Amino acid sequence: MVEKTGLGQFISKRRRMMDMTQEELANWIGVSKSAVAKWETEGGLPDRDNLGKLAEALNTSVDELHRRTKGSDMQDTSPGINITTDVIAALESYGYKVIRPGEGDSIGEEEE
Repeated sequence: MVEKTGLGQFISKRRRMMDMTQEELANWIGVSKSAVAKWETEGGLPDRDNLGKLAEALNTSVDELHRRTKGSDMQDTSPGINITTDVIAALESYGYKVIRPGEGDSIGEEEE
């Protein structure tokens, strides 16, 4: 089983792996050292603009960082599921019918 790492722990581990201090990372991104410390202790999340800079500084993708943010995980952890509840809600607000895992078992079957 793969251990899940939250965003803060991921930032901290990745930063240390790259032999970078919180201050150096903060300077790269253009934020305060306390902002980085807050992210690493799960006291807050980087905003959208900082997420891109953070991904670049840590040599990873914004998608990888997003997957580690609290609340972005799906209830169902089936392989290949790559959609958040926010995306589902947005699609449904535009009138799309979203079939969640387990709901589509009878697609194509006629009801009696």
